[in-house]
Amino acid sequence: MKKDKYLYGVFAVVLAQLCWLGWNYADRTRELEQAPCIVVECRDYDPRDLFRGDYVSIDAQQRAGLDVAGRSLHWDEAFCKRVNTSGNWKSGERIESPVSNPLAPRAPQIEDSMALPAPGDDVQVAVFWRRDEQNISRVVRVEKPGSVADAAAPGETRHVMWMRVFDNAGEQEDGSLVRETTLRLSFFNRYWKNFRFYVEEKTGDLQRLWVNEIDGKLDTFPAGRVRRTLELALRQKAAPVPRMLYLNGVPYPEVVRMVRNRDFSWMEEK
Repeated sequence: MKKDKYLYGVFAVVLAQLCWLGWNYADRTRELEQAPCIVVECRDYDPRDLFRGDYVSIDAQQRAGLDVAGRSLHWDEAFCKRVNTSGNWKSGERIESPVSNPLAPRAPQIEDSMALPAPGDDVQVAVFWRRDEQNISRVVRVEKPGSVADAAAPGETRHVMWMRVFDNAGEQEDGSLVRETTLRLSFFNRYWKNFRFYVEEKTGDLQRLWVNEIDGKLDTFPAGRVRRTLELALRQKAAPVPRMLYLNGVPYPEVVRMVRNRDFSWMEEK
C-alpha cells in the first residue's frame, strides 16, 4: 500500500510538471500570436552553437538622429558644450575646436520630461515606429516612459528599448568640423547581445553556402546587393522574438533553396 501511494505521488508530480510545461507553451504561443510585429533593417554574421545547431546572429540595433526626440526629451547647455567642440592632438597638445553645426539647448516642453543622458550612458525609453511604403518599420519618435507623451498614435507601434547617445566629429573638405549626434536604440541593455535566428545546418553562413553550393568564390558574393530585414514579435514583459529573417524581402529558408537551385532572382530589390 505504501508503495502504491509513493508511485501515485510520483505520477502526480510528473503530471503536474507536464501540465505546467503544456500551459506555459500554450501561453507563450498565444502571446506570440497576439504580439504586435515590426520589420526592421539589421545586420548579421554567422556563429555556431555546438549544442543547438547553426544560427544567424542578428544585430537589430536602431540608429536615429535627434530629430526623433519627442516632447518628453530635452538637453541642456552642459550637454551641448560636450558636443559642440571637438578635440584634436597637435604636437602633443590637445586643441579644442568648435564645430560648424553647433547644437542649441532644448528646454523642457512638458513638466515630466527627461534630459538626454551623457554619451555612453544607457537609459530606457519608449520607442515608436511607423511602417513606410516598403513595409519597413522606422523610428518616428522617442519618449520618456510613463510621460504624458508616451502614447501611441494611430499607425504607430510602441516598445520600450535601451537608448545610448553617440556623437562623432568629422572633418569636411573645407577643413570645418561637423558633429553628428545619434541615438542608438537596443532591445537589450547589453549592446553586444544579438538575436539568434536558427536555420538549417550549414546554412547559417550565406557566403560559405555560396561557395559550397554553386562553386563560386567569396569575392563574387554580392554582399552589397543583399538587404537584411528582420520581423520581430514584440512582447511587453520579455525580449522580442525573431519570426523571420528576410534577404531582399525573401524569407531566409527560401533564399537557401533558391541558391541551391542556382536561382538568383532573390537578389533583385523587392
